[in-house]
Amino acid sequence: MKPKRIGFYGGKFDPPHVGHLLCAEMTREAFQLDKVLFVTSANPPHKPVGATPAHIRHEMVEAACAPNCYFEACDLELKRPGKSYTLLTIRQLREIYGPDTEICLMISSEYLDPDYEWNVGVWTGAVELFPMVRLLVFTREGHTNELSRRWGAMLVEKFKNLVEIKIDYLDFCPAPPVSSTLLRKRVSEQQSIWYMVLPEVWQIIRDRGLYGCKTPQRGTVLQKQWRRFSFNAKRLWNRLLKRVRFH
Repeated sequence: MKPKRIGFYGGKFDPPHVGHLLCAEMTREAFQLDKVLFVTSANPPHKPVGATPAHIRHEMVEAACAPNCYFEACDLELKRPGKSYTLLTIRQLREIYGPDTEICLMISSEYLDPDYEWNVGVWTGAVELFPMVRLLVFTREGHTNELSRRWGAMLVEKFKNLVEIKIDYLDFCPAPPVSSTLLRKRVSEQQSIWYMVLPEVWQIIRDRGLYGCKTPQRGTVLQKQWRRFSFNAKRLWNRLLKRVRFH
């Protein structure tokens, strides 16, 4: 069955971290999305690409999405030459899923800020884009829900004679003090990023030596699985012994 509502969450994801995952999951649940597409931006028009190739960033996105059955890594922008404009990707998704599927564009509140250089209202083809999506806005750290709604109302007012804009807001979404910039810095300084990214993502960073990582490996995946199995088996055995003693 085709999904009725899907979330579009785009970004460089260099690397994807728990903040991305948390916002996506809470938005998915709050608005009953059938799935969330993590769209890796190959060549974002508003940010420098950086040193990490798009296919490696997408590899990390795939690893981050894998544990959650509602998340899916989307590589449409990697397959398309030129700048990674959201409008072009939304057009492709409309062709794939058809008119019966609602596409929800997930953005942080900064993209509603009228003073922000890359406010969603100045995106390429915004007048065409808005009718094809519903904006789902989660409040960024330092902003308030009231401020997000005020900015949203200003956006609607600005385009009222051109197109209808549909906006919903996620009133509560924890914002962990973590960012891709922070993670790259910590890795380059040989500091730990445990619990800031999923273990699968951290494994890729170490395996590929991304961001100047020189952290030595602590065993293969099979060895780690064996340690986890041994730990759980020992814990289960201790529980059984306690039951025997008390009976």
